[in-house]
Amino acid sequence: MSKYIKNPFVVSGLFLLFSFIFLSIFFNKISRDSTIKQVQHRQQLSVRAGGKSIEIFLSSIGKTSVAVANDTSYSKLDELVATWSDSNISGLVVTDKDGILIRNSNILMIRDTSGVDLSGRDYFKWAKLAKKGDYKIFSPVISKAGTSKGKSIVTISTPIIKNNQFDGVLTIAVLLSDLSREYLDNLKVLDSSRIYLISSSGEIIYSDNQEYMGKNVENIFEKDFLGKKKIIEIILDELGKNSESKLSLALPNFENNYILEPYLISSAPVNVSDQLWKVFVVTPENDLNAFTSNMFNKQIIAFFIFVVLFILLTLRSSRNSGYHEAVSNEHKIHGIDQKISLK
Repeated sequence: MSKYIKNPFVVSGLFLLFSFIFLSIFFNKISRDSTIKQVQHRQQLSVRAGGKSIEIFLSSIGKTSVAVANDTSYSKLDELVATWSDSNISGLVVTDKDGILIRNSNILMIRDTSGVDLSGRDYFKWAKLAKKGDYKIFSPVISKAGTSKGKSIVTISTPIIKNNQFDGVLTIAVLLSDLSREYLDNLKVLDSSRIYLISSSGEIIYSDNQEYMGKNVENIFEKDFLGKKKIIEIILDELGKNSESKLSLALPNFENNYILEPYLISSAPVNVSDQLWKVFVVTPENDLNAFTSNMFNKQIIAFFIFVVLFILLTLRSSRNSGYHEAVSNEHKIHGIDQKISLK
């Protein structure tokens, strides 16, 4: 055994193995921190793109609604719906000056002129005081008519002005589920990431966890935990800023007995009319660490197997070499001629 230990190849192999393990452990934290920064940067780019896409989409619909408000005949309404059939528009409605539904159009071409009263909607109250050419995007409500009836919709409204008098409102509906599927659900960096669209007042407009939709961020933490008040204060402060942000906070894991865990949080503003919404993507740092650690462990195991094979082959080679050396020495001691004559 001492011969094997003295073998330079064996010593080199062992030294290489332990050196690699030591250096890997030493630099693993640096590598993990670097990976976290890269992932959060990627996450930030995603929320920025998602927020801007929602802004552009809703703004385009608003400008289109202004153009259509000059002629709200069925032919024009159906033409608008057909033009946007590949988008997320579910339909549109037209009311009279009293807020009563008088015309509608949708992708299924189902007419609904049941006289639904929409005068209590915020968009109707706003339109009565708005000027011709104005449009506004409103927070989600539950639809009362059309193919979207009973579903959560984002509404874009513009007043109908005839002879300088308010004559009703044109409102285009976008299904919130379609909007989120198109622009939000693909923002995740990990399967365990969570997505939120939140108003500046703290109302959760959308979440991939349906349980939190419609709630205020102040009410989603049902149990007390260390730093709860400060966490809520930080989130509400971020909601009021018309800027991007990157945070690393310890939050309770709702799926793991409210145990505090580190999370990477990225946000970007969504400016819709006079409202400020913000897109948040929240990723568990532990899941990210588990992913990088898994890769690291695989590398360690692969290198370990390589070195072990190297040592075994070296030991086998050393044993054969030692055997031939011992035989040669015995021959010399006993004066045996090592030459073999071939006949």
